[in-house]
Amino acid sequence: MTKAQTSTRFQTLAATAALLALAAFAGCAGEKESFFVRRSQPLPPQVRQILRDAVLSQPVPASLKNPQGAAGSWRSLQGFYGQRDYLPVWSTSNGPSRQAMALIAAIPALAADGVDVSRYPVERLAILAREVKETKSFEDPDAQRRLSDLDVELTYTYLSLAEDLATGSLQPEKLPIEWYYKKRDAGIESTLTQALGAKTPGGMAKTLRALAPPHPGYQRLTQALAAYRGIAARGGWGEVPAGPPLKLGDKGPRVAALRARLIASGDLSAPPPAPGSPVPDSYDEAVAAAVSHFQGRHGLEPVGKVGDDTLAELNVPVAARIRQIEVNLERWRWMPASLGDRYIQVNVPDFRLDVVEDGQVPLTMRVIVGKPKSHTPNFTGRMSYVELNPNWNLPDDIAANEIAPKLAADPGYLARQNMELVRGWGNKEEVADPEAIDVSKLGKGSPYRIRQRPGADNSLGQVKFMFPNPFDVYLHGTPSQHLFARTVRSFSHGCVRLEKPQDLAAFLLRENPKWTPEAIQEAIDSGEHQAIPLPRPLPVYILYWTAWVDPDGTVQLRRDLYGHDATIAQALAHEPPVWIERKALREQVMAAK
Repeated sequence: MTKAQTSTRFQTLAATAALLALAAFAGCAGEKESFFVRRSQPLPPQVRQILRDAVLSQPVPASLKNPQGAAGSWRSLQGFYGQRDYLPVWSTSNGPSRQAMALIAAIPALAADGVDVSRYPVERLAILAREVKETKSFEDPDAQRRLSDLDVELTYTYLSLAEDLATGSLQPEKLPIEWYYKKRDAGIESTLTQALGAKTPGGMAKTLRALAPPHPGYQRLTQALAAYRGIAARGGWGEVPAGPPLKLGDKGPRVAALRARLIASGDLSAPPPAPGSPVPDSYDEAVAAAVSHFQGRHGLEPVGKVGDDTLAELNVPVAARIRQIEVNLERWRWMPASLGDRYIQVNVPDFRLDVVEDGQVPLTMRVIVGKPKSHTPNFTGRMSYVELNPNWNLPDDIAANEIAPKLAADPGYLARQNMELVRGWGNKEEVADPEAIDVSKLGKGSPYRIRQRPGADNSLGQVKFMFPNPFDVYLHGTPSQHLFARTVRSFSHGCVRLEKPQDLAAFLLRENPKWTPEAIQEAIDSGEHQAIPLPRPLPVYILYWTAWVDPDGTVQLRRDLYGHDATIAQALAHEPPVWIERKALREQVMAAK
């Protein structure tokens, strides 16, 4: 059984358990309000003491898996109960509240957000709730402990689930994925109070769902997840057998397999063949158009014929695509609550920059990003000015590892590359003779740096966009325009090279009447370095999306350029259960002995 099938089976079982628990609770209603009135009385004071001991006796209880990761939610739980003087919040002497049952019932449906609900003890909570409901008297110490267990575990489950929905299950700063965004503050503790006070049956689920990222991109991706899970439920898609390239006019069983594959993913619209009729096996214009559509939404050149790259993408299993979408939903949960009305977004795996204004994209262009050995990191900064005819101060590692060996072998190398050796900064800056120093010591710790002067051959091109950041990563032009014709464009040392830097400069400076496109070109032609402040600074987001959905509903998928998806998927697969049953805990302790 695959992980996707196991997850689906759990979701069904969890939903059943939750519904049974609700049905059991609803059974009380047969006795109407008189039943509750007779039993409604203050809980024994021992319940509060047991609850207090359970919350404060240790930093994180042993029955929580991964205590280090659980510490944050447990501290929130301690603060929550401390503010309420350790009174139970999910039960009274009548038994579990409707909010308790609503939380249990709400958990399975949150799988729609890509959250692994199998980590949550739905069945255990349902059993505990039933036991508390069936308790005749809470004078018994065992009954008091059961009520305390239910209360603590429901609170912890809510806080953990809310955090998973609002800010993600993982801590990206602890993963080797170069993600440097600050998580948003979702005010999770205050939403717990809100959820407990919900008056309608759907209030609990509504409160939880409101914690998910508010971005339209996130909502569209949840719809794609549902669609791909639907494909999986219908049997997924089969592989297209290997062989020579497929093109217009071809016929045979491989083409029939290709048609079936494209129909399964929705790239080819075709009615199913009539019963008993042969499966179409011709590579006609409709198939060619469908292949082009498939290629376009997978970041491939839409040429309408199937080569090795397209075949590889066609044969990625639907379960892997589902996981890819789930990984990107997790990334969305790491994002700020708002990106703003106006910003620049660079999507590294798509090799593309978009300027976004009021939800529209008035300017887009191809970009070149970092090599697999010199990744472009994921972070945000605020762009405040543009440089025309920039100098390039080479990073220490490039100076030491790439330039110094060439300079040692050829003292004239710098002059031919329009470079110079410089010591000092500002008024104390001086140009040095490379033959007068030991160039093998260039790099970190050296008082000398290598600078490339402005010009058409400058590695930064003739326009550079500045948003100060600790990574020294910027947007800039490049003299190597031929590289933009490549489909995979990972050639830089980490910075982002732009296909149309002057277009971006003109767009960002358009509110300053002095800087028309013609004036910008004139300034570049002068060869003089200039720094121009932007009339309106704006944020830049460098991101790593391998799955997203266009506003028109097209699901876009890209290859995992740096392996970050694989790292996140593995971490998600190894996330432990939120809470393990005490019986299972005892068995683990006994086994360890």
